[in-house]
Amino acid sequence: MISTITLTTHLAEIIIGTCAAILCLGMALLMRLIRQRAIIANKAKNEFAERLKAEETKKKLEVALLQGQKLQAIGTLAGGIAHDFNNILYAIKGFVEMSRDDVEKNTLVYNNLGRVLEATQRAQDLVARILAFGRRQQVDKIPIPIQSIIENILGLLKPTIPASVTIHFIGLKKDCLILGNQTQLHQVIVNIINNAVDAMEGEGNIALTLSRIPASDLPFSHMRADHYCKIEISDTGHGMDQSTMERIFEPFYTTKEVGKGTGLGLATVHAIIQQHQGEMTVSSQLGRGTIFTLLLPEYQTVNNQSEVTYGQYSTSGR
Repeated sequence: MISTITLTTHLAEIIIGTCAAILCLGMALLMRLIRQRAIIANKAKNEFAERLKAEETKKKLEVALLQGQKLQAIGTLAGGIAHDFNNILYAIKGFVEMSRDDVEKNTLVYNNLGRVLEATQRAQDLVARILAFGRRQQVDKIPIPIQSIIENILGLLKPTIPASVTIHFIGLKKDCLILGNQTQLHQVIVNIINNAVDAMEGEGNIALTLSRIPASDLPFSHMRADHYCKIEISDTGHGMDQSTMERIFEPFYTTKEVGKGTGLGLATVHAIIQQHQGEMTVSSQLGRGTIFTLLLPEYQTVNNQSEVTYGQYSTSGR
């Protein structure tokens, strides 16, 4: 009887041990399966994120390509119309000048013809800007220290901006050279700053930052230079919504009141940056200001000079 009980007990222990071993093995296999599923899920998540990022990049490039083609078509059309219109203006100006010579000075007719001449001159200036945008004419380019250019521009702008507007500039320890046209670069910086002053309605802060950035850190695949001079211009204005940002580089598009803007400023600025083999982007939110980013290829690769200097330039209006 005792032997039977002992045998049964041993048998039960063996069965229990076997079940425990099977249970442990099952748990180990289950944990391994869970880990494998987690690895597969994480891999799939990463692949999905990479694919989503690639799709977003592709869409951005497609939008940029379409925008470029659209601007090129509009520019060609505007340039052709402007050329013909310019010929008409020359005829008007010539006949007005001859008519003015036939009347006495300081008379009502003489003064009215003078106003016609002034209006004709403004129209010719506008046509010149349209032609500059439409033709994308080549200009002479020389190595330019962009930091020095910015500092000179800020010095020239100081007497013209309101006292309630402060401009703050952070540059580099060593200037960033680009191959460009100084007059056109003046036009670019001045136009963006003037737009910022208008957006802030004459009161607020404008910040300019110059840095050097490798092409590998940029989201554009077509950048050819090794390094780029990056100029960021931000303001504390009222900002823009998405629909406005999508159109600000279109010629003749403006959010300003009638008579206060031609809609050619940023279109011309964008064209100039492209002529310099660079890129221009904008980010903005309503009520949070706007940031324009200019990327211009560095003329010479400068080693070990990527640190931002903490010597700063500040200016405010008169």
